[in-house]
Amino acid sequence: MRNSITFHELLLYRIICDMFKLIPFSYQFCALGNSYDVIADACRDKTELLSFLDSKQWRSFRRNVESFLRCDFSYYHIYYWFILIFSLYGAMHSLFNFGRLIFTKEVSSNSLWHNHRFNVLPPIVVRRLGLVKAFIQINVWSTLLYGALFVSPNHMAPWLWGHLVIFAFKLAAAILMRIRGQRFRTTIYLIVYMLTIWLVRQSMRAFFIALEQETQENLMLYLPIIQPLLHYGNSFVI
Repeated sequence: MRNSITFHELLLYRIICDMFKLIPFSYQFCALGNSYDVIADACRDKTELLSFLDSKQWRSFRRNVESFLRCDFSYYHIYYWFILIFSLYGAMHSLFNFGRLIFTKEVSSNSLWHNHRFNVLPPIVVRRLGLVKAFIQINVWSTLLYGALFVSPNHMAPWLWGHLVIFAFKLAAAILMRIRGQRFRTTIYLIVYMLTIWLVRQSMRAFFIALEQETQENLMLYLPIIQPLLHYGNSFVI
């Protein structure tokens, strides 16, 4: 009769013990509740420093943020009203600038930042370039507004590509010229600019996702608001 245990027998014994290891019911109950995102407060260790991250309220907040970033259909209305109001403001602003350049003799300075203006071309050339720029801006913003009104995400692409190019030029100018005394202001400006581009991109993605679940007409959220006004106006005409 041998008294020693071989390595293979010890390994087999360890595997069997792990397979039939008894797990406390409380642990299984908490694990099950955790998988369904319930009873988190009862099972979490509240003595830990970051235990609030496992609380039910924090998990709910985290789920909402994740759904918003994924452009879930339940958040479509937020993206819709943002892009509609944003594009309407941009279209009106660009139209105003274009009209000001046409009906006045104002020469817009070729500027990168508000307090860093310079002119390297004759005023007449600068004026013509300003008119071309304003005309392009009207078309880009009008296309974005059309995409928002008629839930057409493909019409948002020109605005995105155009402003990505502008952002790249502004970023390159900020790095190469090293504008002194305005670094904080320039950094905030670029962050806000990039955040705006990201929100438009998110809205475009939300439109694509929404069109997979609803018809285009049902996604035009402004229709229930404007249709009564149109009927009211038609009643006066008739």
